[in-house]
Amino acid sequence: MRYLKVTAQDRSGNRRADTVFLHFYERSAAGFDEVVHEAFVVDMDGDASVDLQTIVDIEVDGKSTVIDSHMIKTFANTFLKLYRFNYGESWKRTLVIIAIHEYEKRPPNGVQLTFLDRRSTGRKPTLAYQASAFDGYGNGVLEWFTPTDVDKNGVVDQADKELIRSLCSSFLGFKWYEPTYPGLDKFEQGVGQCAI
Repeated sequence: MRYLKVTAQDRSGNRRADTVFLHFYERSAAGFDEVVHEAFVVDMDGDASVDLQTIVDIEVDGKSTVIDSHMIKTFANTFLKLYRFNYGESWKRTLVIIAIHEYEKRPPNGVQLTFLDRRSTGRKPTLAYQASAFDGYGNGVLEWFTPTDVDKNGVVDQADKELIRSLCSSFLGFKWYEPTYPGLDKFEQGVGQCAI
Protein backbone atom coordinates (compact mmCIF):
# COMPACT_ATOMS: atom_id res chain seq x y z
CA MET A 1 0.00 0.00 0.00
CA ARG A 2 1.21 3.49 -0.85
CA TYR A 3 0.00 6.80 0.56
CA LEU A 4 1.09 10.41 0.88
CA LYS A 5 1.23 12.21 4.22
CA VAL A 6 1.26 16.02 4.05
CA THR A 7 1.97 18.44 6.89
CA ALA A 8 2.09 22.25 6.80
CA GLN A 9 3.76 24.37 9.46
CA ASP A 10 3.94 28.05 10.37
CA ARG A 11 7.62 28.24 11.32
CA SER A 12 7.86 32.01 11.03
CA GLY A 13 5.04 32.67 13.52
CA ASN A 14 3.03 34.93 11.20
CA ARG A 15 -0.11 32.75 11.38
CA ARG A 16 0.30 31.48 7.82
CA ALA A 17 1.68 28.18 6.62
CA ASP A 18 5.15 28.67 5.22
CA THR A 19 6.54 25.12 5.02
CA VAL A 20 4.90 22.00 3.58
CA PHE A 21 6.33 18.50 3.99
CA LEU A 22 5.36 15.62 1.70
CA HIS A 23 6.22 12.11 2.89
CA PHE A 24 5.64 9.30 0.39
CA TYR A 25 4.99 6.08 2.31
CA GLU A 26 4.90 2.47 1.23
CA ARG A 27 3.90 -0.48 3.40
CA SER A 28 6.45 -3.28 3.19
CA ALA A 29 5.62 -6.98 3.04
CA ALA A 30 6.52 -7.14 6.75
CA GLY A 31 3.71 -4.66 7.51
CA PHE A 32 5.86 -1.59 8.28
CA ASP A 33 5.28 1.80 6.70
CA GLU A 34 8.47 3.25 5.26
CA VAL A 35 9.16 6.70 3.83
CA VAL A 36 10.33 6.02 0.28
CA HIS A 37 11.00 9.66 -0.50
CA GLU A 38 10.13 13.06 0.84
CA ALA A 39 10.00 16.65 -0.26
CA PHE A 40 9.47 20.02 1.33
CA VAL A 41 8.53 23.42 -0.01
CA VAL A 42 8.76 26.89 1.49
CA ASP A 43 6.64 29.99 0.96
CA MET A 44 9.10 32.67 2.03
CA ASP A 45 6.95 35.77 1.50
CA GLY A 46 3.57 34.58 2.83
CA ASP A 47 1.68 34.81 -0.47
CA ALA A 48 0.53 31.13 -0.40
CA SER A 49 2.82 30.32 -3.32
CA VAL A 50 5.94 28.15 -3.24
CA ASP A 51 9.24 30.05 -3.49
CA LEU A 52 11.70 27.28 -2.66
CA GLN A 53 11.51 23.49 -2.89
CA THR A 54 13.61 20.37 -2.71
CA ILE A 55 14.39 18.40 -5.82
CA VAL A 56 12.76 14.98 -5.69
CA ASP A 57 12.31 12.11 -8.12
CA ILE A 58 8.53 11.77 -7.69
CA GLU A 59 8.11 9.41 -10.61
CA VAL A 60 10.91 7.18 -9.23
CA ASP A 61 12.46 6.94 -12.68
CA GLY A 62 15.99 7.67 -11.51
CA LYS A 63 16.07 11.39 -12.24
CA SER A 64 14.56 14.60 -10.93
CA THR A 65 13.01 16.66 -13.72
CA VAL A 66 11.24 19.94 -14.21
CA ILE A 67 8.01 17.92 -14.32
CA ASP A 68 8.67 16.55 -10.81
CA SER A 69 9.29 20.09 -9.51
CA HIS A 70 6.17 21.41 -11.22
CA MET A 71 3.99 18.61 -9.77
CA ILE A 72 5.23 19.27 -6.23
CA LYS A 73 4.76 23.03 -6.59
CA THR A 74 1.22 22.66 -7.99
CA PHE A 75 0.21 20.31 -5.18
CA ALA A 76 1.78 22.46 -2.43
CA ASN A 77 0.26 25.70 -3.73
CA THR A 78 -3.19 24.10 -3.49
CA PHE A 79 -2.47 22.70 -0.04
CA LEU A 80 -1.41 26.15 1.21
CA LYS A 81 -4.89 27.46 0.27
CA LEU A 82 -6.51 25.12 2.81
CA TYR A 83 -5.18 27.20 5.72
CA ARG A 84 -4.72 23.91 7.58
CA PHE A 85 -1.39 24.09 9.31
CA ASN A 86 0.51 23.57 12.55
CA TYR A 87 2.04 26.34 14.62
CA GLY A 88 5.81 26.19 14.93
CA GLU A 89 7.33 22.79 14.28
CA SER A 90 4.29 20.77 15.40
CA TRP A 91 3.09 17.71 13.47
CA LYS A 92 -0.40 17.44 15.03
CA ARG A 93 -2.46 18.22 11.91
CA THR A 94 -1.85 16.07 8.84
CA LEU A 95 -3.48 15.02 5.61
CA VAL A 96 -3.21 11.43 4.35
CA ILE A 97 -4.01 10.81 0.69
CA ILE A 98 -4.58 7.44 -0.93
CA ALA A 99 -5.79 6.28 -4.32
CA ILE A 100 -9.06 4.35 -4.51
CA HIS A 101 -9.10 1.26 -6.70
CA GLU A 102 -12.53 -0.31 -7.06
CA TYR A 103 -11.37 -2.58 -9.86
CA GLU A 104 -8.15 -4.56 -9.71
CA LYS A 105 -5.58 -4.13 -12.47
CA ARG A 106 -7.07 -0.81 -13.55
CA PRO A 107 -5.97 2.75 -12.82
CA PRO A 108 -7.42 4.37 -9.69
CA ASN A 109 -10.95 5.66 -10.03
CA GLY A 110 -10.82 7.95 -7.02
CA VAL A 111 -8.80 9.62 -4.31
CA GLN A 112 -9.49 9.78 -0.56
CA LEU A 113 -8.35 12.80 1.49
CA THR A 114 -8.23 12.03 5.22
CA PHE A 115 -7.60 15.02 7.50
CA LEU A 116 -6.28 13.97 10.91
CA ASP A 117 -5.67 15.74 14.21
CA ARG A 118 -3.48 14.58 17.07
CA ARG A 119 -4.16 16.16 20.46
CA SER A 120 -0.73 15.38 21.86
CA THR A 121 2.49 13.79 20.68
CA GLY A 122 1.92 10.37 22.24
CA ARG A 123 -1.69 9.94 21.14
CA LYS A 124 -3.05 8.37 17.98
CA PRO A 125 -4.50 10.78 15.45
CA THR A 126 -8.25 11.17 15.19
CA LEU A 127 -10.32 11.81 12.09
CA ALA A 128 -11.16 15.49 11.65
CA TYR A 129 -12.93 15.16 8.28
CA GLN A 130 -12.66 13.48 4.88
CA ALA A 131 -13.17 14.37 1.25
CA SER A 132 -13.09 12.30 -1.91
CA ALA A 133 -13.05 12.67 -5.66
CA PHE A 134 -14.13 10.03 -8.18
CA ASP A 135 -13.74 9.25 -11.85
CA GLY A 136 -17.27 8.03 -12.48
CA TYR A 137 -16.89 7.41 -16.20
CA GLY A 138 -13.51 5.67 -16.27
CA ASN A 139 -12.03 8.35 -18.52
CA GLY A 140 -9.22 9.49 -16.20
CA VAL A 141 -11.05 12.70 -15.20
CA LEU A 142 -12.33 13.33 -11.67
CA GLU A 143 -15.97 14.44 -12.01
CA TRP A 144 -17.65 13.59 -8.71
CA PHE A 145 -16.74 15.15 -5.36
CA THR A 146 -17.97 14.78 -1.82
CA PRO A 147 -19.61 17.97 -0.51
CA THR A 148 -16.93 18.90 2.03
CA ASP A 149 -15.94 22.31 3.41
CA VAL A 150 -12.19 21.73 3.02
CA ASP A 151 -11.24 25.41 3.30
CA LYS A 152 -13.26 25.63 6.54
CA ASN A 153 -15.02 28.90 5.74
CA GLY A 154 -18.40 27.52 6.84
CA VAL A 155 -19.79 27.01 3.32
CA VAL A 156 -19.53 24.10 0.89
CA ASP A 157 -19.08 25.82 -2.46
CA GLN A 158 -17.30 25.74 -5.81
CA ALA A 159 -14.02 26.77 -4.15
CA ASP A 160 -14.07 23.58 -2.06
CA LYS A 161 -14.76 21.49 -5.14
CA GLU A 162 -11.82 23.08 -6.97
CA LEU A 163 -9.49 22.54 -3.99
CA ILE A 164 -10.49 18.86 -3.82
CA ARG A 165 -10.11 18.49 -7.59
CA SER A 166 -6.66 20.09 -7.59
CA LEU A 167 -5.33 18.11 -4.61
CA CYS A 168 -6.65 14.80 -5.95
CA SER A 169 -5.56 15.38 -9.55
CA SER A 170 -2.10 16.44 -8.39
CA PHE A 171 -1.83 13.34 -6.25
CA LEU A 172 -2.78 11.09 -9.17
CA GLY A 173 -0.12 12.88 -11.22
CA PHE A 174 2.49 11.62 -8.74
CA LYS A 175 1.43 8.05 -9.64
CA TRP A 176 2.00 7.12 -6.00
CA TYR A 177 -0.30 4.11 -5.93
CA GLU A 178 -0.12 0.39 -6.50
CA PRO A 179 -0.93 -0.99 -9.96
CA THR A 180 -3.22 -3.48 -8.19
CA TYR A 181 -4.59 -2.36 -4.88
CA PRO A 182 -6.90 -4.31 -2.55
CA GLY A 183 -9.35 -1.42 -2.07
CA LEU A 184 -10.25 1.49 0.16
CA ASP A 185 -11.71 -0.74 2.88
CA LYS A 186 -8.24 -2.17 3.60
CA PHE A 187 -6.87 1.37 4.02
CA GLU A 188 -9.66 2.38 6.37
CA GLN A 189 -9.01 -0.69 8.49
CA GLY A 190 -5.32 0.24 8.68
CA VAL A 191 -5.62 4.01 9.27
CA GLY A 192 -4.62 3.58 12.89
CA GLN A 193 -1.61 1.54 11.83
CA CYS A 194 -0.26 3.99 9.25
CA ALA A 195 2.69 6.12 10.24
CA ILE A 196 0.41 9.12 10.58
